[in-house]
Amino acid sequence: MAALTTSEREHLAQMLNERKPVLREEIRAGLVRMRVEGYEELLSGTSDAGDESLASLITDINNAEVARDAVELQDIHAAENRLAAGTYGVCIDCGEAVPYERLVAYPTAKRCLGCQQIHEANRASSRRS
Repeated sequence: MAALTTSEREHLAQMLNERKPVLREEIRAGLVRMRVEGYEELLSGTSDAGDESLASLITDINNAEVARDAVELQDIHAAENRLAAGTYGVCIDCGEAVPYERLVAYPTAKRCLGCQQIHEANRASSRRS
């Protein structure tokens, strides 16, 4: 597997850079939504168990969305650090090149597909234990 070309690295760096402001805006909007649609506001004076359950679900979804976006933003910063260090596009487990196509689909990938599958299988089995 060949290393990334300069133009491929530049394209991927541009993809990462363009995604950051989108994520920052989604995080900001999510935090605003969490303040505006707080648990108490969602209940709006009711004490019905169904309403409480729905309010809790909406709050949890908002929290999860913000957390997911924050993790993706951290992944982008880590990918940019790998770009700067010259290790972007190199699998952190086996040291082989991560295919350009995989990086286009998932620009923050730090593992080749085979190593990622092994990593996920190991995580899944450790959660069951």
